[in-house]
Formats: sequence, C-alpha cells, structure tokens
Amino acid sequence: MRIAFVVQRYGDEVAGGAEALCRDTARALAAAGEEVVVHTTDARDYLTWAPHYPAGVSDDHGVEVHRHRVDPPDPRTAARVVKALALSPGDPEAEARWAIAQGPVAPGLLEALAGAHRRHEAVALWTYLYATTQLGMPLVRDRGVLVPLAHDEPMLRFTLTRGLVRAAAGLAFMTPEEALLVDDLHGVGDRPAAVVGAGLPPAVPGDPAAVRARFPLPERFVLYLGRVDAAKGVDALVRAHAAYRAAGGALGLVLAGRPAGELPTPEWVVRTGFVDDADRAGLLAAADAVALPSRHESLSLVALEAWQRGRPTVATARSEVLAGQTRRSGAGVLYDDAGGYADALRRLEDPAVRDRLAAAGPVFTAPLTWEACVARWRGLLERVAQPLR
Repeated sequence: MRIAFVVQRYGDEVAGGAEALCRDTARALAAAGEEVVVHTTDARDYLTWAPHYPAGVSDDHGVEVHRHRVDPPDPRTAARVVKALALSPGDPEAEARWAIAQGPVAPGLLEALAGAHRRHEAVALWTYLYATTQLGMPLVRDRGVLVPLAHDEPMLRFTLTRGLVRAAAGLAFMTPEEALLVDDLHGVGDRPAAVVGAGLPPAVPGDPAAVRARFPLPERFVLYLGRVDAAKGVDALVRAHAAYRAAGGALGLVLAGRPAGELPTPEWVVRTGFVDDADRAGLLAAADAVALPSRHESLSLVALEAWQRGRPTVATARSEVLAGQTRRSGAGVLYDDAGGYADALRRLEDPAVRDRLAAAGPVFTAPLTWEACVARWRGLLERVAQPLR
C-alpha cells in the first residue's frame, strides 16, 4: 500500500509523544513492507517553527521524509485569539485566524498533498491541533485518515475541529477513551475507525549506574519523563511533591526532558534536560516510580515504557485516558490532588503493593508489539484506501 503520513515535526531531537509515535509507526509500516512517505516541516520547535532540519527529501529507516519550509507564525496572536475563543467559543473566522497564526503553514507541504491522489492510496494526518492537518485534510478528504490524538480541551470543541473530524474518510484513535470523546463531541458515524494504539519494541535494559554517574540523582526518586512544561502538569507535580516532602516523604523528584518555556523549580528537583534512549532506559531502571501528571493525553507512551520495565506509575485521575490505561493495566496508582499524590507514594512504600504493580506491567504490555499495531493500521487503511488517479 502507498501511504503518506503528515505531521508537524519529525526527527530524533523532537521532544513530543505524538511526533515520536508517528515516526515509530511510519518505520514499523515501512519495515512490514508498506511504501511510506512522510510530509513534515523543517522545524524542531513547535512555538517558533524555526528551521532546524535541512529542507528536502531524506531517508529514515526506509521511510521517505519530505521536509518543507514554514511561513513565519504569529504566536502572540495565536495565544490571544485562542484565549478569547476559550471564553467565548463559536466564531469560525477567529478559529481560522488562530489556526494560521499558530501554524505551521508549509506551502510546499500543501502543494504536495494537493497531488496526493496520484501518489498515495491513503493519507494519515497526525494531530487535529496544527495547520498541517487543518489545511491538509480538505486536500485529501477522499482518502484521509485523521489521527486526532485528542484530549478534552477548548480547541477540540471548535467548529474548525468538528469540520476536520467530519471531513475525514477514517479515524485512528489511541485509546477507547479518546475514541469515545471524539465520537461524543463530533460523531464518527459509520466511517472506518479503529483504536490502533501503539507498539513497543523489546525493552533495552537500562544501566542505573551509568545514569547515576552522569546525573546527580537522589538515592530513591520519582521520575517524570517528557516535555518539562506547565501544560503537561509539571508545575502541579512539583507543588504536590513539595507537599509530600514537607510531610516527611523520602523520595526525590527527577524531571527528564527538554524544557518548554520558563518553569522555575526548587533546588531539590533534579533536571537532566533532553535525554537519549540509553539515558532514558537507565533513568527508568533507576526510578522507584514514574509520575504521569498531565490531564491532557490521548495515549501515554511513557506509561507503557514504565510498565514494560516493571516500574509502577503514579498518574492523575483527572485524565480519563491515564485513568483508563492505569485501571486496565493494574500497574499503577491514581491521585486526584496533592494529598492524594502523597498517599499514592506512601502506598508504594509497601513492598507487597509495589511488587504487585511491578509484576502487572510487563504482563499488560507483552501483547503490545509493533506487529500487532501494524496489523491494526493495515486493517483501517485498507478500508479507507482509494485507487491512484
């Protein structure tokens, strides 16, 4: 099958779960024999969309990657307009201004999608939130699969988003909770749709001694792994952990990931910055538990990684997705507020509880192979694919 993926950013240094999952899925489909092309931008940063990667065509483990230049965005206007829309929704013209101001608007990418019917039998557009999808879907609607990566936020309720969902020929979801949310808000109907989820490669053993030599890690700690951003709940996590420490809690807190904007933290918080795969595995091996504080998730890949390696998670119950994943796995605990966070960590101090959760994780993740994920993707794409013309 000739498949195109469309995503706003793509690359080794891109710190984003959606982008990482898109890349891994593209590689898995290509390794399984499908012809996969990715249309993306030359940006690494999702606020400025400044050029980082060379524009043009390159190969990524059998995936043909087309990187396109981006028109300058207007982040101040985007922030102002989206704030006004959150308070007073229902203005399609304002939504359109927000989409263009936020970007990324890549004319070459849109030109490529305008001719997609001659080259691609199916086109999957990743995340509903960016202009690559918002402007691209109308160009491929007869063969377009929307991968919303949706969570409950004001933009999901925009008229623009409803039109995007309804224009798609098919939809790919990450979790049952995401599928239900999108269906409740916008209606999937009888169009092809599937919960495709993600695959996991075999876990590479981490080296705790190596990461301890590299970073000033506490003897025992909770690990946050991902973009260090208030929008991901990291500020609330730090406050909750501070209250836990003040009440006598013994675990430290380590934040591993590239910062997004200013987020001051107390001196007792260890920040590693962006980590490569080896350090990531080492940190997971060294951690007592993994914190999942974000309310806005469509799928937590970090949770799957932690469970695969026998590490329990401590997740906010205010995310339907995280709560659903945690309950299905039996490999983590949930909290509602700072007090609940401290209670959850104290529960993990019980060796019997910790061992039970640690044992449940690998059992839950064992069936989540890339082979199984590719089969789900193929089943969906075959129902959407259109002949070249």
